[in-house]
Amino acid sequence: MILAAVFAFASCGSMSNVSSTDSTAKTMGTSCGSALASLYKSYKAAGNKLNMNDGTVLTSAIALSTSISGLKQNANNSTYRKSYIAGMVLGSSGLLSETKAGPVYDGLVNSANALSGINTSSSASTLTTTANALTTILGLF
Repeated sequence: MILAAVFAFASCGSMSNVSSTDSTAKTMGTSCGSALASLYKSYKAAGNKLNMNDGTVLTSAIALSTSISGLKQNANNSTYRKSYIAGMVLGSSGLLSETKAGPVYDGLVNSANALSGINTSSSASTLTTTANALTTILGLF
């Protein structure tokens, strides 16, 4: 009986971790979708380019950078991916469909190094690398 109780407790603990991961992924995905929508609007308005010196673009890129912090660690977790994509669709206010969000998610995972850790004092070189990665991702819309 003790072993049954231990297994039951362990399975409940792992279920709460999955639920927590789902919730975290969806929240981060929603933030990501919102940042991507803002970046996409700026990208289209500038003729399919990103000006990283624009305050709105930089703020959105920083928000995106923060929202993708868990992507690399969870890239192969299908539950995380599904929840994150659902959040992206929600956060983009309809700009992204689930069909388009999958390739965008993959692009974010592949570009996570280029998109991570940017801030208001990032070097011009870092911002150029970020802009190039974002331009590729925004082209998937």
